Amino acid sequence: MPRVKFKNLYLLSQVEKRALHVPLHSQKLLIQGANGFGKSVIMKSLYEALGATPNKIDDRWKTANVSSCLEFEFDGKTWFSVKAHGVHSLFNDKGDRQFWGQRLVKDWGPKLAEFFGFKLEMVDKDGETLTPPPAYLFAPFYVDQDGSWDNTWVSFRKDFYLPESAATLADYHSGIRPDGYYSAKAELTKEKIALSSLDTAVETLRQAMTQIEEIEGTTPTYDLQEFASECDDLVAESERLLVLQAAHRRTVSDLHEESHLVRAEAVLLRNALTEMRGEFEIASSLPRQVECPTCGHEYQNSLVERFALIEDEGVLSKALTDAQSKLERLVEKEMAERGRLDAISASLSRVQKILETQKLSLSLNDVLVAAGKTEAAKLLRVSLNEKIVAADGSRTRAESLRAAMNEFTDRARKTAIMKFYRTRLSMYSQELDVHLSEPENQSIVSINVARGSEGPRALLAYYYAFLHTKIAYTENVRFPVVIDSPNQQGQDKVHLPQMVKFIFDHVPDDAQTIVATEDASGLDFEGVTIATYGEAKRQVLREKEFERVKVVFDPFFQKILAMD
Repeated sequence: MPRVKFKNLYLLSQVEKRALHVPLHSQKLLIQGANGFGKSVIMKSLYEALGATPNKIDDRWKTANVSSCLEFEFDGKTWFSVKAHGVHSLFNDKGDRQFWGQRLVKDWGPKLAEFFGFKLEMVDKDGETLTPPPAYLFAPFYVDQDGSWDNTWVSFRKDFYLPESAATLADYHSGIRPDGYYSAKAELTKEKIALSSLDTAVETLRQAMTQIEEIEGTTPTYDLQEFASECDDLVAESERLLVLQAAHRRTVSDLHEESHLVRAEAVLLRNALTEMRGEFEIASSLPRQVECPTCGHEYQNSLVERFALIEDEGVLSKALTDAQSKLERLVEKEMAERGRLDAISASLSRVQKILETQKLSLSLNDVLVAAGKTEAAKLLRVSLNEKIVAADGSRTRAESLRAAMNEFTDRARKTAIMKFYRTRLSMYSQELDVHLSEPENQSIVSINVARGSEGPRALLAYYYAFLHTKIAYTENVRFPVVIDSPNQQGQDKVHLPQMVKFIFDHVPDDAQTIVATEDASGLDFEGVTIATYGEAKRQVLREKEFERVKVVFDPFFQKILAMD
């Protein structure tokens, strides 16, 4: 089964000129640090680098505009997931960008899902089928301090916006409903929408046929004066469409011109950024005292001035990213305007074709008299039969998809999964000193959390029972287990070490495990590496690491800003 292992996390703030390197080579890692010293920032940054949105981000962290780079192993290779300059990018170990995306749902999410073989498909509130955000892939493996110790399936609350997210996550990741079920479900939703449209068309055509049959006489009559009046109306409509067409053409032209200017601005900024980097490299290579070749006077090559160049580089990088984002929005607007222009042109063409019938001395009265009531009914009947056949085909496909969903919902398999899960939940609850009422009836979506310090321990029992169930019944990719701050609701000196020991001792499938806690003193677990971060309160990034970490980011920044 495919597995991911984290190797290194790099964090860089060009605003604060601070950075941090967090080695993650250990199979079992315990990060300690007092409240406010940044341990949770490290934990949140791990999956944020891959595209998940943390529940809570400190305002100072947002102001610092921190870029993140997660180095990880997957499928026998090393990869780098970089979040910087408003985009997510994946690089291989040679520094080649494999893919990137600015929007989690439409760009980055589907590409990352394909990379990891994540095949879950869901339907949003508008009925559109889509690949859910990356957070749906990581959900079982991350326990966030802001929410996860109060309820299940809220580790990435902002990303879990799709209908029935909790139930879908539990069914999918436990193996109760595998990939095939959700693919069939998504197709069924689209088929239902198509069938609804066909049924509406069938009903409309039947009503039209009924109205024709109720017309008295053998053929309908038509007033030529009324026909001439309708021609005048068509001429007026044609003139109105021509005015709209001209207006939309001007809008398209303006947007195209603005896109051209923004694109030129991005080129200028990119060139300026390249020159700025060149100046910094020259300044860094010169000695501390530089002699003027003209007057012979010596000038200081100060570190402050070099930092000023770095600051200017950050400003230029931000401006370039803004220009690229603005260009993307302008291109989307231009495409939308061109679509409206095409629709107007099509309407104008239809109006002109109708008007041309008068030039050929062919009146609508002639057509109606020739066709008559019988011909009109025949034409409607042909269209009606086509729609009925199409609707029947749609119903057949819908039934086939329902059958496929039923095949993937095996009752015997679900019974076995639920029994496995509940057995583990009961066993882990006892080990963590949690009283669990009616363990044989516990849901796999949530757990009835007790009050006080017993609540977080009950949730820990749930998370591990679910993880073991996932490992036993699915073949999806496995990610590192990341658990932030288990010391919730005042765990005492007995229960907190018990929880931490449980986390490392019962991790399923020997998965990489990373835990953050306030104080690891007195905790001595075999094979667990303990690391401390945070030099000062609200300052986990370090000034002394800036240059070294920036060297890691520079090649990635160049590819991102060049849009390679």
